[in-house]
Amino acid sequence: MLALVVAGLGAVSVIRKVQSFQSLGFRLAPQSGGASIVESVQDPKSSLRPGDQIVLANGKDVGGPTSLAELLRKESQAELFLFRDGEPATVPYVRPPLAIDGTYLILSLIGVVYLLIGLYTLLRQERGNRSHRSHAFLFFLWCLASAATYLLSAVAPVDLAFAMVSLGDDFARLLLPALTLHLFLVFPFSLGGRTGRRLIPFLYLPGAALIALHLDLALNNGRLIFGHPTDLRLQRLDRVEIAQLAIFALASVALLIRRLVDRRGRQGWEHQRQTQWVAVGLAGGYLPFLALSGIPFVMGLHAPEVVRAASVLPLALVPLTFAYAILRYKLWDVEVIVRDTISLTLTLLLGLIGFSMVNLAISRGVAQELTLARNLLSFAAGLGIAGLLVPTKAGISTALERLQYRGRWGKRRALNELGRELLHERDLCRLCDALLRQMEDGVDLERVNLYLAQGDVLIPIRPTTEVPELPERLAFDSLDEGFWRKDVQELSGLALPLETLTPAQQVFIAGYRYAFPLTVRGRGVGIALASHRRDQTPLSSDDTELIRQLLNQASLAIENAQLVGQLSVRLQEMQSLQRFSAGIFESSPAGIAVLDVAGRIVSANAAFGLIAGLANDHVTGRPLDEVLPLAPLPPMLEAGHGPMDVSFCDAAGRERHLQVSLAGFEGEGSHAGHRLRVLVVHDATERVAMETALKEQDRLAALGMLAAGVAHEVNTPITGISSYAQMLLSDIPEDHPHHEILKKVERQTFRAARIVNNLLELARDRQKERRPVPLKPLLTECVDLLGERLDKKRIEITWELPAEDVVVMGCDGELQQVFTNLIVNAFDAMGVSPSCPSPASPVGGRLTLRLEADEDKARVYVQDTGPGIPPEKLEAIFQPFFSTKLSRGGTGLGLSISSEIVRRHGGRLEAVSRPGEGGCFLVELPLA
Repeated sequence: MLALVVAGLGAVSVIRKVQSFQSLGFRLAPQSGGASIVESVQDPKSSLRPGDQIVLANGKDVGGPTSLAELLRKESQAELFLFRDGEPATVPYVRPPLAIDGTYLILSLIGVVYLLIGLYTLLRQERGNRSHRSHAFLFFLWCLASAATYLLSAVAPVDLAFAMVSLGDDFARLLLPALTLHLFLVFPFSLGGRTGRRLIPFLYLPGAALIALHLDLALNNGRLIFGHPTDLRLQRLDRVEIAQLAIFALASVALLIRRLVDRRGRQGWEHQRQTQWVAVGLAGGYLPFLALSGIPFVMGLHAPEVVRAASVLPLALVPLTFAYAILRYKLWDVEVIVRDTISLTLTLLLGLIGFSMVNLAISRGVAQELTLARNLLSFAAGLGIAGLLVPTKAGISTALERLQYRGRWGKRRALNELGRELLHERDLCRLCDALLRQMEDGVDLERVNLYLAQGDVLIPIRPTTEVPELPERLAFDSLDEGFWRKDVQELSGLALPLETLTPAQQVFIAGYRYAFPLTVRGRGVGIALASHRRDQTPLSSDDTELIRQLLNQASLAIENAQLVGQLSVRLQEMQSLQRFSAGIFESSPAGIAVLDVAGRIVSANAAFGLIAGLANDHVTGRPLDEVLPLAPLPPMLEAGHGPMDVSFCDAAGRERHLQVSLAGFEGEGSHAGHRLRVLVVHDATERVAMETALKEQDRLAALGMLAAGVAHEVNTPITGISSYAQMLLSDIPEDHPHHEILKKVERQTFRAARIVNNLLELARDRQKERRPVPLKPLLTECVDLLGERLDKKRIEITWELPAEDVVVMGCDGELQQVFTNLIVNAFDAMGVSPSCPSPASPVGGRLTLRLEADEDKARVYVQDTGPGIPPEKLEAIFQPFFSTKLSRGGTGLGLSISSEIVRRHGGRLEAVSRPGEGGCFLVELPLA
């Protein structure tokens, strides 16, 4: 109610003061009967003189002084009919220009600030603390008295409103010194103990006595207490008031200095900071006022209007710093209060001034007869100004917020945009890191962390190793009951002795003071923890609201990121399983193909492509019979039935052996509406070749055993026959008829002995000492041994040798036997037999010897220009006793022995030949 009284009187005072900005240039004397007589003239330009009695203005009856004043304020120029010295006269009237009192407007604005701050402090008092309530009420009374002092200014005409405003100004001005000293005695803590508190009521006695004198003057003209009001008595009253103000001001300053220089530690850091802010406000508010207005007034100087207006501006610091000291360190939102108060006050002041100016312009610019137009213009102006108040307040609040937070303002504004940006982030780690980093920078927090739900517990995002006191996990019910329904919960570290610390208290010990629940559709997804600011000051409601708005959007973003993460994990598991299945499918050594009902290949693995000799992309989609000649397909596998063996010759003429099985597809079950089948193909060609080779080895082993037995049994009679034949030849002359027969016997015994020796050579598995053997000298030596015969029979030798020698590991004698045997076979193939030449045989030909080497193999090609080897004999030439020249003394063991020698050296011997194109033998040996 006190605030409403001060606000009402202040509104009347402001309206009258604004109207007084427009002066008439003269003053009307109060007369009975409503006559308008000029008492004094301030502006000579008005063309009036003292004593003039004004009758008409612009031909209208002026009525009383009030009506005349209203009429002339609306018209800048008028024609006045008046009586001057008893004679009628008509004079032109020119209204003086508008004179705005900027000092009063600023003081009224400061008064509004005082009023709003005091009222807000009273409403936000701590309900459960009696000391805080009394401090808040005292501060409210001090703000109320200050607001009345700045707002109230009695302006003519002298009437009831004038009296009320004047008395209100006197009450506030006389009580303000005592209220100030009282406030300094009890805030931030009481001085003087219980005795000092008992003496506090006596502080108000001087002010109460002066108020009684003013009431006596206003109501009884001084008849009860003051006496007859004379100029001397009134001057003495003013001096007493000034003395009271000076004494109380000096006492207040002394108390403040005492608190500031207190070195005994009676006040903590909170009280010390409160005292410092009060001192800053008083010094910043009153010192400029005393320097620019007080000192010139005492010295009798008249300061310019601009200087006086500038001197009162800093007075606004006094209520702001007082409120800052009282509210902030009681964990109240002083920054928000002050900012909203200033923005609201400035907005209302601008609206009030604007409406007053517009109303003044309407009254002066629109004729008084146009009442409807004047009312419509005033109403439209009011609506326009009211519509501009909201954006004006927002702009002022934004400017004050920018000034308040300075460098952090941009970061705080970025927090509002961050919430929308987080909704597009799908990576949980990046999302949480950006959220925590922006919270720290935007609100200037010392530390921040985030617990996210994982199953039945909450796990911190940032590692607890940085803060060992922080729990590694939190249960959902670790905080107070109903926590998930709150916007924010302040943490407390209070605990009884020997009591086990709760998780919430452990979080407090770790340095966190606020816990913000993160919920989505009523379900908790996490907890955000925040500390005080880096300057150890608590968070304001503006800060908590900013964080709350950010976390509301971040909660949904975190849930989305978690869902995306879970989906990504499931997708990775499916992809891993798919890769695992595909890996098994592709890693299978057996060829696998999925066939549709028409026998077309739907998919196949790499092994199937290798078996078919085609790339996978050339296999899929083609009919099976175009890829492999497996028609007709084997029957579906059943219990007790194994795969089917299939053999065929490929395009290169090689015989292929496959094992084929067919089974039903047990996966999705269909493709294009038809049943799928799985064809499994094993390439058994190498296995069959190995089995054939093993059989050949077994045959050779048996042959070796047979050869050894035959050699042992046959060698003795052959040796006897040969010896007897030689003995007979030595006794029979050459011309004897039996001499030629005995020669044939001798030759046949030698041939039989050679066959037996070749059998023994084939049977033996000799492991001779091996050493590096250069192939180029070895081949040259073999040709040199047969050089005379080559020249005699016109055999042309073609060499294709590399620049560098090729060295293999082996026995040079055995390798020489191999190459010599191949060269001799080439002679025979070209119609020349070095061992048994025939004059009737065709002579001549070309023998090509080519030597190649790669990273680990050496290859020797022996190629002739003979008639070639028939295809049906090509695979049998390495078998023992197979020969195409048995009629010319061949034994059929040369190629078999050579093949066995090359095999023992870790190589292979092959023959390639086509009829009419000669023959070519390849010897492949590993490099040394």
